[in-house]
Amino acid sequence: MPRLRAKHRTELRYAGPIGESVNELRMTPRDWEHQRVVEAATSIEPDTEMRASTDAFGNTVLWFQLTRSHERLVVESTALVDVTPAAPRGDGRWDGLTDPAFVDRWAEFLTPSRFIRWTAPVAALAAELDLPGNGSVGAWLTALERGVNEAITYTPGATTVDTPVEEVVHARRGVCQDMAHLAIAICRHRGVPARYVSGWLHQPGHDGPAESHAWLEAHVGDAGWVELDPTHPGMDLDYVRIGIGRDYADVPPIRGSYVGPPTTDLIVSVEVAELEGGE
Repeated sequence: MPRLRAKHRTELRYAGPIGESVNELRMTPRDWEHQRVVEAATSIEPDTEMRASTDAFGNTVLWFQLTRSHERLVVESTALVDVTPAAPRGDGRWDGLTDPAFVDRWAEFLTPSRFIRWTAPVAALAAELDLPGNGSVGAWLTALERGVNEAITYTPGATTVDTPVEEVVHARRGVCQDMAHLAIAICRHRGVPARYVSGWLHQPGHDGPAESHAWLEAHVGDAGWVELDPTHPGMDLDYVRIGIGRDYADVPPIRGSYVGPPTTDLIVSVEVAELEGGE
């Protein structure tokens, strides 16, 4: 069981003094079926009191308010987690996904959300993918993961967090968030419950600069929730899982508002290293 030490640092710089800011954070790793959080901590500069709560999806949310003048905000989250490989996708039967009780239970991951819409451009892209018409749900998901990866060229900076999926399809360029949103949209339209996952990515054997990442989980009937990563299909990677939601809007790392001049710089860094010996 690999043990990973992770650090996520966000720095916001402003054009002048900020009088007041109110923020909520989703940067705390959560216990998962394949992840155990050994320790986790978050610090704020300027220092202030934080209040913790849990949102509707079970994610840890930290809330804080700054009322004294400041020209920058630094948020640093550190964690030590044990991770295990994701479960095999198995087969999964399509008829199990149509059971009314199943559909009712997972309705929030089957219906449209802010960034997940079934529109003509998304339908056109889905029709281009070589997705099997028959066979198991697991095989269909594997084809979907690779198909989205081949259809969309990973291009850092090509989109923003608010870019609609239709623009991604038109440009055929995007980032991990965009690929996850597209795969989720196709899953939901096919009747497969799918949810967005946010976290940090670690490539075994590579310690140093890492990255924030987004992928998805799909429900394969009896096999439960299984992971898909359209950005890195078939690769041997470790993930530090932060939160789940219907789409990015449910799990932004930081969300807030402030009174004062505009933001001039946003600097984000992620480090993930595997500790020798593991658990």
